[in-house]
Amino acid sequence: MSDNNEINGNLNSANTAGIELRPGAPASGKGSDNSSGFVPASGEKLMHFNAKKSIANKLILYITLLVFGIIAATSVYIARQQQILLINKMIEKAEYLNNLLLVSFSEAILSNQLTTLQYSVEDVKRNDSDVVLCEVYDLDARCIASSIDANRGVIKSDDGVNKVSHDLIVNSMKTSSTQRNFISDGGHFEVAVPLVISKTVKGSLIVRYSLDKVHKEIMNSYIHSVLICVIAIIIGWIISVFMSRKITTPIFDLARGANEILNGNYDYKISKISDDETGIISTAFNSVTSSLTLKIKQLSEYSENLARTNAELDKKISEMKSLQDLGKIISSIFNLEELLRAIIQNATIVMKSRRCSIILVNDKTGDLYIKVAKGMDEAGDFTENIKLKTGGLITDYCIKQKQSLLVTDVETDDRFPEAKDARYKTKSFIAVPLVINDRVIGMISITEKYNSDIYNGSDLQLLQIFANQAVIAIENARLYERLVVREKLERELEIAHNIQMSMMPQKYPDIKGISIAGIAIPAKEVGGDYYDFLPVSEAKVGITIGDVSGKGVPAALMMVMIHSILRAKVMSEHNPKDIVLELNKFMLNELEPRMFITLFYMILDVDNKTLKYTNAGHNYPMVFHADNLEVDSLKDGGLLLGVFEAPLYDEGEYQLNPGDVVVMYTDGIVEAMNEKDEMYGYEQFCEFVHGIKNKKADEIKEDILEEMRRFMGEAPQYDDLTLIVVKVEKEAAAETT
Repeated sequence: MSDNNEINGNLNSANTAGIELRPGAPASGKGSDNSSGFVPASGEKLMHFNAKKSIANKLILYITLLVFGIIAATSVYIARQQQILLINKMIEKAEYLNNLLLVSFSEAILSNQLTTLQYSVEDVKRNDSDVVLCEVYDLDARCIASSIDANRGVIKSDDGVNKVSHDLIVNSMKTSSTQRNFISDGGHFEVAVPLVISKTVKGSLIVRYSLDKVHKEIMNSYIHSVLICVIAIIIGWIISVFMSRKITTPIFDLARGANEILNGNYDYKISKISDDETGIISTAFNSVTSSLTLKIKQLSEYSENLARTNAELDKKISEMKSLQDLGKIISSIFNLEELLRAIIQNATIVMKSRRCSIILVNDKTGDLYIKVAKGMDEAGDFTENIKLKTGGLITDYCIKQKQSLLVTDVETDDRFPEAKDARYKTKSFIAVPLVINDRVIGMISITEKYNSDIYNGSDLQLLQIFANQAVIAIENARLYERLVVREKLERELEIAHNIQMSMMPQKYPDIKGISIAGIAIPAKEVGGDYYDFLPVSEAKVGITIGDVSGKGVPAALMMVMIHSILRAKVMSEHNPKDIVLELNKFMLNELEPRMFITLFYMILDVDNKTLKYTNAGHNYPMVFHADNLEVDSLKDGGLLLGVFEAPLYDEGEYQLNPGDVVVMYTDGIVEAMNEKDEMYGYEQFCEFVHGIKNKKADEIKEDILEEMRRFMGEAPQYDDLTLIVVKVEKEAAAETT
């Protein structure tokens, strides 16, 4: 127990002193040599050692209680068995007495000679001190013999105080078996045994015993059990103390060692090592204490390294925050020149450098331009748009190989000998390619660091991060400029489209007996197809359709010119061939190279239903007849407009008949492509028109457009679609005739 007290005292001392382990300062306590510097951790709580709750005391208590419980249970069991044994003896005595009466007095009972029976009953009570009462009852529960004179002749009833005895007597005779019962008010025990003579129940013998002797013997048994328990507790306590000392001594040694560790004595060793499980723990404890000092030293070094790492991380976080803020600034600028200046300005601040430049690659020529640079002159001003004569080794390395470059000493770096002649004030510089979508658009470089002549890997990483932000901002600025240009062009195209559409016929000529319809659908906002209805005279109408090669604004401008010339010439020139010649002469000087115009112009004589026309290289208009499947083509004319200086043009005439349909069209109709890359074609077009030629001109036009939509499906419209339909109505022709 002295070891227990010693451990308790040491642990209490440690707890009182508030000793906990934490790197920082030496622990207190005798014999501590805590060079590693462990101190109590703030807010942590050590376990308090309580001697009353020690393992030894618990073991003693548990063993003692176990022994006591076993002995107590055994004693109670023995006392209970003894009580049962005494009761069984009383029953056996009553049954023996019953057998004795039957042997000796069966004749007397049958002949009702009760005097001898009375004497025998009285002798039973006198000879056995445990018997309080002995009586014999007949079948009517009448007492025929009793050790108490007053009870003779009394009939036991089933009510009042006699109920228990009555039931006992009746049950014994009814069941022909021994019955027993405890009488609680008198501390007695009754036994009723049936009197069976010649297998016939003639009555019942009841014997009442006093339980005083039973109680006394049971009490003596309990006293003996208590004495045995006390002795067992003493013996169990002695054994448990002995066993606990044997078992817990190694544990106390471990507790003492833990206390020494708490006091900072990491050299403490457990001297007594047992050969059981605690011995393994003790050996491990000694091993741990041997390496603990080394581990603590390593932990201290780790803490120092961690502090340095945290400082570096704080620096990185600050740099990243600066980059994030700068990224927000440059990402909000969409003017490329302003953006490049902002990038240079912010790069010199972030990288703490005097000189910085951005070189961009011209997308069309591949030439390199110093778009913006700072610090190239003594004043440190911005320099812009300097074309590099040839790409040097450094630009080739960054731009062609997509590699970042860190040079710590330009004079000793053999990769770039030309850089030795550069008039840098410092020997170190960094160059990083500007890459987006695996495409190099330029590079950014810095040199002349403020606080140091040498850049390091951290500086390279920082500039790479900055370059990633910068290249996105540059690309966004370029896309924004393209978007502005595109929106401007789209607005101009929309205006041109509106102008072009305004030049198209707004209504069809109203001619009795002839229906006319036309439409032009450009493939782009502005197309090169053209058609018009021109009033020549009261009885004549000029009809023209043309196609300018190409699409977009140039083709639309040519279409506007044709429109203006035709409008100017049609009133003075009534000959289609002459008008076409005038157009060709004008277009020779106006058309761009590789541009040409196809044109068909005809004059419709309303009264005579005749056509006079000239075809300048245009798709042949077709004439469909109402009464047959023949198709006539209007071919007379000549070459394209704007190609030859003095071309020869013919002029044709054609007589229309009732029901004839003239269809004029551009190549966008017959060359339309569907989703299977199949062309619509001339023959399919003719076949379709034959099927609808009996309709009015406007209906024919709409059916042709619907046929184009059906054939093309989801395929895009590659060319302009222009169509004119002229039909001579049968009724009107008949009236004229």
